[in-house]
Amino acid sequence: MAQFDAVQSSFEGKYFYNLWRPETAIRLGATDGNDDTDGDAGWSILSAARNTPPTPTYPSTHAEAAGAVAEMLKLCFKRDNVPFTIGCYALPGVERSFESFSQFASECSISRIYIGYHFRNDVVQGEMMGRELARFVFSNNLRPL
Repeated sequence: MAQFDAVQSSFEGKYFYNLWRPETAIRLGATDGNDDTDGDAGWSILSAARNTPPTPTYPSTHAEAAGAVAEMLKLCFKRDNVPFTIGCYALPGVERSFESFSQFASECSISRIYIGYHFRNDVVQGEMMGRELARFVFSNNLRPL
């Protein structure tokens, strides 16, 4: 529930704020009305990445969903420091281990900056929004009978 709500919420935010992705902002920096900003027409995202998603940047959907999942699991397990290992469907046999749900959310969020899809504020705010949303869902939708 929380993850679905986080994805839906992030898209509502994206089209409300309608902010440039880094690729657009950096390439067209000289045209943003700020004399202190220079553009770099040759800048691009990490070469191994898929094309930049065709949606506005803020908030990061991945960060919001990861924050929601991490917070929901933390609330369900009544603690954050639960070690776990997950695999990757795109890279069979590749696994990543985490010491906590928060570590997972943080690494998922920061990866969006490293790849070139988002600015730091997009992921910081997205993860925070996801956590807040999970607390709401947990308190209002997952009550004991």
